[in-house]
Amino acid sequence: MLVNDMIHGLYPEAVTIGEDVSGMPTFCLPVQDGGVGFDYRLHMAVADKWIELLKKRDEDWKMGDIVYTLVNRRWLEKCVVYAESHDQALVGDKTIAFWLMDKDMYDFMSLDRPSSPIIDRGIALHKMIRLITMGLGGEGYLNFMGNEFGHPEWIDFPRGEQHLPSGKVIPGNNFSYDKCRRRFDL
Repeated sequence: MLVNDMIHGLYPEAVTIGEDVSGMPTFCLPVQDGGVGFDYRLHMAVADKWIELLKKRDEDWKMGDIVYTLVNRRWLEKCVVYAESHDQALVGDKTIAFWLMDKDMYDFMSLDRPSSPIIDRGIALHKMIRLITMGLGGEGYLNFMGNEFGHPEWIDFPRGEQHLPSGKVIPGNNFSYDKCRRRFDL
């Protein structure tokens, strides 16, 4: 409350977006009305719903379930929605493109050869997922780095080994920039 009050007091044009999964009713009410003061709430359930559905066969998708997840939010509370989250891009899970097209992206997305049915289906579903998410999910759309179409691999920033207090060592990538890039050529 204090931070939102300070931000909006110093910078009235600023927009604050809160990440909350508790469903706190006053999260996006102004501080002077007893709320926490965020302008928008992140609509976090949507990205998880898409991954849940992508693990199922197409014929097992329920349109009512999809629409319910996209529109299930508090009346008049503004939300920012996203189809896939930073977890999918940064911690090694698969992006929607990889769930849909997987290894075919490497061999069948070239301009010098025909695409495959997997690529055609994947591109069509990728577009539809983003369209319905933008259309029904909220008042704003957020795209995390690594999830933009045209970046076929998850992002791995340069990092060294991490030594945990338990003695376990999490290997680094030798401070490599190999996976820290964009593919604007695609």
